[in-house]
Amino acid sequence: MKNLNALNLPEDLTLDVQNFIYNAVCSNELMLVFYTPVVNSKLKVLSLVVDKQNYEAVVCKLQHQIDTLNALEKYDTLISINYHKVSANDSHFHFSYLQLNLQPCFVIYSNHLKRWNSLFQNFYCTDKQKAISHYRNYSKEVENKVHEAISIFVTPLVKQQLYEAAHLALLEVFAYYFDLLKNMLLPNSIHHKYNEQEFTVFIDAYYPEFSKIVYKISKMKEGLFIDQSQSIMGETPKSIFDKTKNSALEILTHAFKQSNIFYTKRIDAQLSDRSNEKTLLKQLVAFLLGAYKIDAIYLLSTKSLINPNSNDTYKFNLLLISPTLRIQQHDVLVQKVSNHFKGKVEVFCLIHTLEWLQKNENKYQLFFNKFIVLQNVLYLKNNLVINKKLVETTNSKQLQEKYWTERLAYISPWFTAFQKQDLVYQSGHILLLKNILQQLILGLLYQKLQYIPAMYSCRYLMQLFQALLPEIYNKCIDSIEVQTILHLLSMPIDFLPNIDPKEQNIDQLACAKTLGLCQKLFNELQITNN
Repeated sequence: MKNLNALNLPEDLTLDVQNFIYNAVCSNELMLVFYTPVVNSKLKVLSLVVDKQNYEAVVCKLQHQIDTLNALEKYDTLISINYHKVSANDSHFHFSYLQLNLQPCFVIYSNHLKRWNSLFQNFYCTDKQKAISHYRNYSKEVENKVHEAISIFVTPLVKQQLYEAAHLALLEVFAYYFDLLKNMLLPNSIHHKYNEQEFTVFIDAYYPEFSKIVYKISKMKEGLFIDQSQSIMGETPKSIFDKTKNSALEILTHAFKQSNIFYTKRIDAQLSDRSNEKTLLKQLVAFLLGAYKIDAIYLLSTKSLINPNSNDTYKFNLLLISPTLRIQQHDVLVQKVSNHFKGKVEVFCLIHTLEWLQKNENKYQLFFNKFIVLQNVLYLKNNLVINKKLVETTNSKQLQEKYWTERLAYISPWFTAFQKQDLVYQSGHILLLKNILQQLILGLLYQKLQYIPAMYSCRYLMQLFQALLPEIYNKCIDSIEVQTILHLLSMPIDFLPNIDPKEQNIDQLACAKTLGLCQKLFNELQITNN
């Protein structure tokens, strides 16, 4: 991502706008700044992102400057101040706006290397077909709301022969379409600045794809219901109204279709298709089979890794069944894959033996039935049959409750060591935090998936947690803080006598953050168990 402090600003931004961005970054707590040049338009969009708790203060400082700059009228540059919260799903960005305008390649300032990932990676879809399908479903939902509104508010008035009132009610359903466009083209933080008339002017100036449609809607809304049935043979007030209603529905049907076309074209240009992903996956399987003795490979999940220059880097989460490969070789395997594919492929692996499968199918029933299934098979050794019949989940709940009770027996006494007021963390506390975090992640893995890995290092467990339970991981863990926490927990313990012992500087803030994470995970487990 570009470093704004080095003045790597887009050249097509005017000096006034560049100065505004520079001053805003230097004097305020901005997290991200996006610069999005709109395709087939002279419009340029600047989306400033701040922490929600600082939002009001930043608006207070910057809004007057934005109003004075008047960048939209002078320079065709739309500036907005926004917030986006991950855990509470509280955001100024509709998914369609985020998908089109907040790509990582549009970031011109970030206050942390992983800030985009921490805020947006779980909201930004990297699968082209899923992104298009998501919007089409949303568009269809809005279209259904239009028909529902007509049924509820318009049809009863027609039945009462209140045609003028029905005509006014009919015109109101166009608001659903305007809301759809606003969600896609503007952040929610500035919706209130654009009434229907002002938004129509904005569309006409910057989005020619929609200008004819909004013009037709504006002309229709200017008209009143006029009963001409007496002067036109064969016409009735209802037939005249029906013509108006059919015209409105025809406009809206075309409008929703056009919005889908617009969105699809933008996504087509933005995301690569999945053929490259499938090719890389085949090549990965061939590489692993050539490098290791493997009985089976299962694909658990796939993730396209976001970086500013490309969408073609993939992370594959795999289950490897091997007679000779051990989990302790995991990091070496990961590095070999990265080197072979020159960074285009990353892997995270669960590694087990056939004996492990046979021994644990009754303990890990949910895991077997979710992941060790035919549709996930990438490779299966000749004549090998695994989990042909799904394991019966007879006593899974009892096993989960028992396992959590066992974890609590470890965790509860450890937590008491942190209840002292004005606590100063020492090296012993770090060891306790490490043990608590391990037990909590294991508890969550077994509670949600009935799975326990073959290695318990905090770094591996954290990767496993992210791979198998991404929703809970992202709810509880800030990806920016995770490396600080793992670094703290990797502090070595001295077992040998030191002739000249050095005083250890314990990172008190990192300890507090780790304890906070443990409390979040504990609460998540308690909610699940209750």
